[in-house]
Amino acid sequence: MDDCIITLIHTADDPKDDEKTSVYATRYPVGRDEFQAAGVNGYKAEGMFTVWAEEYEDQDAIEIQGDRLTIYRTYGPKSDGKIELYAATRVGNYGR
Repeated sequence: MDDCIITLIHTADDPKDDEKTSVYATRYPVGRDEFQAAGVNGYKAEGMFTVWAEEYEDQDAIEIQGDRLTIYRTYGPKSDGKIELYAATRVGNYGR
C-alpha cells in the first residue's frame, strides 16, 4: 500500500488535447489471479488504485511517475466512498 498522486486522463485523438485531473490515490499491488485475468486480455497489470468515487469520471487512463497506464477495470463505488481502478500496460500484439 502506497499513497500517491495520480493523473486521471480522458484520452483524445491528439495527446495534447487530453483532459487531465490530478488526484490523491492509494496504490495496492495486484494478486496473481488479477494479474492472470489481465494477461488474458493482453494487459500486464501494474496495480490497483483507490480514489474518491466523485473524482473519477470514467477516465480511461492514468499517469503515475511519468508512466501512462490503461484503466482496464473498475470496481465500486464501495461503502467508504472510494472506487477501485485497475491499471495496466498493453503487451504483445493482442487483438491484431
